Amino acid sequence: MRLSLASVGFTSTIAQILLMRELVAVFYGNELLYGLVLMVWLAWVAAGSWGLAKNLLPRYARPQVFASGLILTSLLLLSQIALIRNVRNLLNITPGTFVEFAPMVVTVVLFLAPLCLVGGFLFTLGAHLLTKAGGTAGQAYAWESMGAVFGGVLFSFALIRWLDPFQTALLVAVVNLTVASLLYLSSPAITSLLPRPSITYLLLTCTFILFSLASIPLGHNLHTATLQWQWDDLVYAADSLYGRITVQARNGQRIFYENGLLAFETQGTFPEEVTHFPLLEHPQPQNVLLIGGGIAGDLREILKHPVSKVTYVELDPRLVESAEMHLPPEEVTILKDPRITILPSDGRLFVKSTSQSYDLIILDLPEPSTGALNRFYTLEFFREAHTILKPGGVFSLGLPASENYWSPELARRNASVYHTLRAVFAEVIVLPGEHNFYLASDSPLTTDPQLLVHRLTERGIENRWVTPDYIEYIFKTDRFAQVQGALEAFTGIRYNHDLRPICYYYDLVLWLSLFYPHLRGLFESASLITIWVLGIPLALVAVLIRWQRRWAIHTAIATIGLAQMTLQVVILFAFQVLYGYVYNQVSLIVTAFMAGLALGSATSNRLIPNALQTPTPRRRLRGMFIGVQVTVIFFSLSLAAGLQAPVPAPAVVFPLLAVLAGFLTGMAFPLAIALLPEDAGLAAGRLYATDLAGGCLGALLGTVLLVPILGIPQTCIVVALVALTGLIGIVA
Repeated sequence: MRLSLASVGFTSTIAQILLMRELVAVFYGNELLYGLVLMVWLAWVAAGSWGLAKNLLPRYARPQVFASGLILTSLLLLSQIALIRNVRNLLNITPGTFVEFAPMVVTVVLFLAPLCLVGGFLFTLGAHLLTKAGGTAGQAYAWESMGAVFGGVLFSFALIRWLDPFQTALLVAVVNLTVASLLYLSSPAITSLLPRPSITYLLLTCTFILFSLASIPLGHNLHTATLQWQWDDLVYAADSLYGRITVQARNGQRIFYENGLLAFETQGTFPEEVTHFPLLEHPQPQNVLLIGGGIAGDLREILKHPVSKVTYVELDPRLVESAEMHLPPEEVTILKDPRITILPSDGRLFVKSTSQSYDLIILDLPEPSTGALNRFYTLEFFREAHTILKPGGVFSLGLPASENYWSPELARRNASVYHTLRAVFAEVIVLPGEHNFYLASDSPLTTDPQLLVHRLTERGIENRWVTPDYIEYIFKTDRFAQVQGALEAFTGIRYNHDLRPICYYYDLVLWLSLFYPHLRGLFESASLITIWVLGIPLALVAVLIRWQRRWAIHTAIATIGLAQMTLQVVILFAFQVLYGYVYNQVSLIVTAFMAGLALGSATSNRLIPNALQTPTPRRRLRGMFIGVQVTVIFFSLSLAAGLQAPVPAPAVVFPLLAVLAGFLTGMAFPLAIALLPEDAGLAAGRLYATDLAGGCLGALLGTVLLVPILGIPQTCIVVALVALTGLIGIVA
């Protein structure tokens, strides 16, 4: 049963990552989607662990039922990947376009339900069977956590690099089938019919190896076939560490998508606007830094100017590989130009660490729709970019806009970036259009179209779009002064900071307002929402549990679940924005948190027997539980203070912080089970559901409201207040 519970954790972790990546590839990923998936996942697992187990456990508490459940989870995972890939066809939505929020919610809620319900039920069933076999419910939590750790490590450092999603899902199915076979074979009726154990296990091992080998070609065929459902004229598809890249070929044109959204298409003119205006602003551009957009045509346009060196930083090397395979030959030749250096790295990390200086920095990335992208639009990043610019250097970025009408949400997002730029650069001009281009420098920027046209002609550049007439139009149209004046006059805007990433909240509100403009006033009062959502319910909980003491343990576990999930979001986000997006290290932090859960649970399981042997065991257990709750509060407040100062050795410190956060949660769970008077197996299921419900709320609030609106340090203080509510219930 210990191995079976580990298999549940192993399957759950890999399934969650696989399905999250599939949903991101279909719907595109902003923090709302991440929070929604985590919330729905935890809510359904909680329902399976408590509600489903409560009704089914008395009738089906047998190892063979657990074995059947493991096989069922494998089949559900494979079918859910296929269903998610077909969802755009089911919803009749064109590839590359945004999906409305309501269909997205319905899809996530319905598609995740079967697997999560079965997984939650299996944990409670496994805890019940383990206690009947002489183990403890706390050990069930520890073994499930250890399986999750192993699944996270294996996926992050091996499976994601070498196997596609269906191959990974089939490998998980082979593991579950093997464990299920061991459970079936443990039945006395079957054991008596088998040959010697050594022969049985040899046959089982050979079967495992054969099925594992068969999963590679079968998984590849399923992967290719289901992708064809999503994309017509598909010529390339690959999953990298950072998402899914797909390429369509139509009439000589190549269309590139990243995570389901249009990245760029060949034969377009957009790269001309991205590059020529900043290059023309500089009288003699020589050394250029380009972050993103190089394979979309930016490099081609930059090389039309008399530059001597271009450093192109691209996070995803698989994107460059796909371009080398599918761009027209003349575009591929440009990538081999000796003046170009292509670096597969995070742009933020490169800017922070480089010792070079540049005449021009061109940022060609999507708008700040996620925490990862928002890092390139903050005051801190603009200062770092300013530091590596030469005197007279120009910094450039672009944001989607509108020709004729700016909604309040669009104006707020763009104005926040504008004023944040103005806080660093002495001069900022904004070019109007469907895409606003922001040019910033400490030297005067020219708005004289004649000078820019002269430089264009002098350099012998001929374009299809950015022509002398178009340059004249941009600077002489009334919209040029109107856009600049509107951004300058916009008041009540907050600067975008690393630790207070308000811009990705503004972008999230902008995205939602496209579908639900009648909720505009609700989004504008987000700070009040945060107070109502957190402050008043927590105060009511603190009062109610004084009247209903039997809720105290469950309330405390719920607050710890909310705290641990929010702190996990905080630690991940803080590492990402402060020290660069390094995928392996971020995966290491997630794995470290799960390892902390297993370690904390194992430690608590060792301490409980000693506490039960004391004259006042319940008092001793209650004191230990209060100690854990107090430590959660202290840890949250310490994290709030520590993240505002430079953190030494972040690659070591942040995983250690994740281990500590997980350790505290793992410590609390077995103690809470021991404090409840009911059957340990059922208690484990109910507390597991309560823990997940708290984590569900923490996932949504942490990613969507608390971190972007309040900031990272302030979110840690809120976590401490939440944990204090649980402490009041225990002490009262």
